[in-house]
Amino acid sequence: MGFARDFSRGIRAYGKAISLLFSSKLWYFMLFPVVIVIVLFVAGNYAVGYLGDGLSGVIEAKMTEWIEGISWLEWVSGVAGFLVKLLTRFLYYILFISFGGYVVMVVMSPVYSWLSERTEAIVSGREYPFNLKQLVWEIGRGIAISLRCMILQLLVMIVLFFGSFIPLAGLVMPVLTFGVGAYFYGFAFMDYAVERKRFRVKESVRYMRHNAGSVTAIGTVFALSLMIPWGSIVVCSFVSLLSVVAGTVVVEEQLGEENIQKLKDIA
Repeated sequence: MGFARDFSRGIRAYGKAISLLFSSKLWYFMLFPVVIVIVLFVAGNYAVGYLGDGLSGVIEAKMTEWIEGISWLEWVSGVAGFLVKLLTRFLYYILFISFGGYVVMVVMSPVYSWLSERTEAIVSGREYPFNLKQLVWEIGRGIAISLRCMILQLLVMIVLFFGSFIPLAGLVMPVLTFGVGAYFYGFAFMDYAVERKRFRVKESVRYMRHNAGSVTAIGTVFALSLMIPWGSIVVCSFVSLLSVVAGTVVVEEQLGEENIQKLKDIA
């Protein structure tokens, strides 16, 4: 199946994901983002505010020292302090747009693992008996995969950044940067379902490459939610639940129980 058809499948899976997540069987999962958003909002704003105030204080003190005795330049220190606070907020926003999704994904990893399992049970009818050791393993792998994707995305983005200085090539770099981020986000979301098929990490990587279209589609919706000004952390927390459900739906469609071994060989 081509990239375009796979991409279309991934986008269509969100329609089913919406109906599943808002059903009586999964609605309670939407309570988790509320708690996560409150915690991240309070912690993030406190950290950025504390850092901004600290840096601003240092800069203002230095500027005051340098312009001491020059009365008509006294306003400079205040402006410099304000600009430092503004820059700190701006950098925080840029970094969150690029990697904030992974912060949400790491924090909510236990929720994603459980949600993916419940989604598979609804879609396929397969129930998995509770196993604490297996649950801890799935959560650990989910966090490891998210961190792996974040590091790889960062490395690729650095390469694309330098590539943006190449004439003409720089025009497509923003699109490539977005696409790379979407692929790695989709990878992390779909791996919860793939891991239950007993795919090792290496096999999972090959599977994702083989189905790059659907993987990118799953990540695209989440990546778009991160671009919403100011409300991105709220929106992406809820959209991430849809991404996990949609990713699980896609994996179930692609990996029928009778085709698991066959597709592992293809991968």
